[in-house]
Amino acid sequence: MKRLIAFLLMALTAVALAACGSGSGGSSSGSDSGPVVLGFAIGETGFMQPFDGPAKKAAEFAIEDINKKGGAAGRKFETVSADTKSKPELSGDAATQVLSDGAEIVIPSGDFDQGSPAAIVAQEKGVLAFSPSAASTAWGPTGIGPLAFTMATAAGAEGATMAEWAFEKKGWKTAYLLTDDTLEFTKQSAFGFKERWKELGGNLVGEDTFKQEDQSIASQINAIKGLSEQPEAIYLTSYMPGQAAAIKQIRAAGLNMPILAEEDVDGDYWKEAVPGVSGIYYATYVSIYGDDPSPEVNELVARYEKAEGKRPESSLFVTGYATIQAIAKAIEITKGSTDGTELQKALEGFENEELLLPTTFTDKYHITLKRTLRVMQIENGKTSFVEKWTPKVTPVPTEG
Repeated sequence: MKRLIAFLLMALTAVALAACGSGSGGSSSGSDSGPVVLGFAIGETGFMQPFDGPAKKAAEFAIEDINKKGGAAGRKFETVSADTKSKPELSGDAATQVLSDGAEIVIPSGDFDQGSPAAIVAQEKGVLAFSPSAASTAWGPTGIGPLAFTMATAAGAEGATMAEWAFEKKGWKTAYLLTDDTLEFTKQSAFGFKERWKELGGNLVGEDTFKQEDQSIASQINAIKGLSEQPEAIYLTSYMPGQAAAIKQIRAAGLNMPILAEEDVDGDYWKEAVPGVSGIYYATYVSIYGDDPSPEVNELVARYEKAEGKRPESSLFVTGYATIQAIAKAIEITKGSTDGTELQKALEGFENEELLLPTTFTDKYHITLKRTLRVMQIENGKTSFVEKWTPKVTPVPTEG
């Protein structure tokens, strides 16, 4: 992780220096005629597959739908792809590959740490990099650069949603924060929960961290059990498989208070590790269980299930569909141009744009900071929709 961070810092510095000499986006090879080639530089294998794979499939649905209507500004979509194997060190190579195969827009992996090297390569070439679900506010001008956009809801919004829902709806006033600090997403999710919890007047009785690769979190669990006041809920932010392992250990230790989480506990693919798990509440984009309040979402889930023979692994699949909608809308605005800077300006004009996921971008944040999410619950191994929730406030980490 330290090597990855060092690499990213060096790469980001290079991008910043390049930007100083070439304007906001540099030169672009974008065209304004013929098919639009989208380059997927994603984790088609490895631990990112349950996230990137379904998003790509939903993107293909959107491409099919848009092409049937004549394309975007008369230009139909085609795709090329390269597998990062869920390894950040291969992300940049994957972007280089799809660019050499003719990609005019790069679609990197749906995570900041996994996808940012690909976005940096695209940025250096003056090419738009649009991630389906990289949820860090650094995905854009405050980090990677002006040509990086994401369909994600900011990670802090998921944390803030669970803080507000737990405090205002459930009446819980004490919580413990347990953070897997190996990803930017989990750190920003924890930040959103902690800051919003304090603003609401909640009592954070303690907090601790662990690493995805940790085999045991016994010391963290003992710290919770040793508190003079047991928390009414634990906010656990991590990702699979470490998150499932942490949940299993928490429950095995006799800690039965509700566990609050974010999108990474969505889906069923991990539940065999914690049979009959209960008392989990989390925030995510939509429900994949046929009970979403949006008929359009339920229809898309059914379409996916018919095509793949199973429901999507997680609700993140909808970001793939909305990403293509956003790209198509931007190309319509630019009258067919895929020039990076022109697309940037078009996208920055989105204000609650009516896509499958309503989307707002600004010249500072190329991520939606506030969006209506779904609060879900897991009881006896079964997941179901609880209610919609729009965070009133989304805490954003201070730059620098």
